[in-house]
Amino acid sequence: MKSLFFIAALFLTLSGISQKSDYLVKFNGDTIWGNVKLKNKIFHVSAGNGTAVDINADDVKQIKSDDYKGSVVVHCKLQLYSDNIDDLDLGWMQKGEIDTVMILDEIYTTPKINLYFGTNHYKTRFFFYKTPSDSFPVQLIIRYSLQGGLSTYAVDQATYRGEGRKTAINVDKSYVNQLYGIMGHCKKISPTMWEMLTYRDYSLKQVIKKYNKCK
Repeated sequence: MKSLFFIAALFLTLSGISQKSDYLVKFNGDTIWGNVKLKNKIFHVSAGNGTAVDINADDVKQIKSDDYKGSVVVHCKLQLYSDNIDDLDLGWMQKGEIDTVMILDEIYTTPKINLYFGTNHYKTRFFFYKTPSDSFPVQLIIRYSLQGGLSTYAVDQATYRGEGRKTAINVDKSYVNQLYGIMGHCKKISPTMWEMLTYRDYSLKQVIKKYNKCK
């Protein structure tokens, strides 16, 4: 009996400690402590003593919760994409968007530009950036589609045989143009680096590192 009582007391203690370590910070500077949950663009903060409060995501700057990897809150029109070949269509590039709240992890902090990372419910990877002139992190956009194969046949049947019958993945690297608009004047970033820039954290960090070395 004493062992069961001890285990129950320990569980309640650890639960209380966990809830006290989680918090939410509003744009007005207020910090609200408690277990943080996000649903329908509303943060529900429970203090664990029967009290709870609901806060609009637009009023929240950041959170700290064991349930979320990131901490930076961004309400945005998320530009969707898929890199799963089974979801791609021939000759068609999806350009859908969704009004949602992203909780981002700040993965690279520099004086000139910061890099953020987040995922949606489907574990799709998204990167954001923020310069000192930006009020909120801005999404870096990428999209995929399939080109060739039957789409080539519909345009020019004569080229359908041989190489023309093959299907290739076409990548819209809008993120390169976005970053080039900010860093294009930096001579330390070579044309080859721009050409090879991929939608991966290590590649994005490399070009940002070079940018910070420019005056």
